[in-house]
Amino acid sequence: MATWARTSRPLASHASGRTLIVMESRSNLAADLPVLYRAALDAVDVLSQFGRRQEATKLRDRAIRAYSRAWDEACRRDLEDVQGKAVAASAVEATRSGRPLPGAL
Repeated sequence: MATWARTSRPLASHASGRTLIVMESRSNLAADLPVLYRAALDAVDVLSQFGRRQEATKLRDRAIRAYSRAWDEACRRDLEDVQGKAVAASAVEATRSGRPLPGAL
């Protein structure tokens, strides 16, 4: 059975000469994500108004899942993707139907 001896001196620091690089986010996620979430849901609502309710429901559910988990860059990308898909699908539907996008004059 081995006995362990305790050291009475502090551990030596080997960090001299090392550099710690800290990457800062390009923006404040806590401020940006609620705005992006609202914009994504608004875009999904427009898609729903064009009658594409099944697609709108899937995109809305995806936005809710993204917003409900960690607020990180992955969440931002998911919300941006949801918004982009909803806007693109609404534009296609507006062109196909001849109806203007809501808010467009």
